[in-house]
Amino acid sequence: MSVRGPAILVAAAAVAAAALLGLSACTAPDDHSPASSRAPSAASSSTGASQLPVKDAIKKIMAKGSAFPVLGTSDGTLNGPGEQPVKLVTEVLQVRASQEQTLVVWRLKSATDQTVLTTSFQLAHPPLTDTRLLGIVDPKTKTTYRPYTYVPIVGNGEDSSCLCSKLPEQIDGSGEILYAVVPPLPKAVKSVDVTLPGFETISGIRVERSKG
Repeated sequence: MSVRGPAILVAAAAVAAAALLGLSACTAPDDHSPASSRAPSAASSSTGASQLPVKDAIKKIMAKGSAFPVLGTSDGTLNGPGEQPVKLVTEVLQVRASQEQTLVVWRLKSATDQTVLTTSFQLAHPPLTDTRLLGIVDPKTKTTYRPYTYVPIVGNGEDSSCLCSKLPEQIDGSGEILYAVVPPLPKAVKSVDVTLPGFETISGIRVERSKG
């Protein structure tokens, strides 16, 4: 199993901590409502990029490796450019919430033992190929939490960076562990639903709470 996400997140966190303006935490009361496309400013959130202990979270992930239990699975397809739809499986491995943020750990793998190409804009916004359209849904309030995005220091002013993993170019049957850092969940939330475009919703995922 290969793991590429941590290096990307460490770099993203370092840039975000350098006082990048434009950090946003995508939340919406309902993905089907007009409000779903709006992202409130980080100033209205209880956390900022410089407060995200991403390196610590990644260190924990790397230490555990493949020891994560599978909390839920979903079948779906990924549509690559000019390619036939690729059948894939997602596995949710951890949803760990703290006062500052929520860390989501999941695995994407081929539905067979064959290696398949996974280049697609489906989980992001063209021309980006990250996984920012992952959604963590509070089933009671229908609020959707999405990965933090931010504006790089050098760029065109768009939120082209994300505290989430890049979509791998290819996946085999063992899969690849991916990550996302989303806004903190209310303390009352005990379980969530996980959504990904092209995949069935994974319901009833237990939320693990950080101590302290």
